[in-house]
Amino acid sequence: GTQYCGPGVPNSTGASGEIAAEGSVVASANDISLTASGIPRFTFGFFITSTTQGFVTMPGGSTGNLCVSGAVGRYVGPGQVQNSGNSNEISLSLDLTQIPQPTGFVSALPGQTWNFQLWHRDSGTTPTSNFTNGVSITFQ
Repeated sequence: GTQYCGPGVPNSTGASGEIAAEGSVVASANDISLTASGIPRFTFGFFITSTTQGFVTMPGGSTGNLCVSGAVGRYVGPGQVQNSGNSNEISLSLDLTQIPQPTGFVSALPGQTWNFQLWHRDSGTTPTSNFTNGVSITFQ
């Protein structure tokens, strides 16, 4: 994938969270994993996705920047909301036949570009949330 919308706003660790994608851009291979690193220890987060890139500063009181817009899907199904534990990372293997959208699930198709970001809890002077940068993947 191609990173964009970064670096993110530094979180309570003093660093910016960063997202990366690994795997095959061939949609039918169904082989993409996302990893968000540089996020606070023992914090919860989940990945969000859209076919549209955007930029909204501090949405809903967050300290970060939202880098997706339009129809935004949330990976909040069983096992998808995760805790970073001691590793300062959250990873998720995607099912490209079940990409969440506000109206249900869709499949990634060749020629489509999907954008991903991690939304996570953060605690600076007050409890808040933050985001990683974004990663964009164009499928074949």
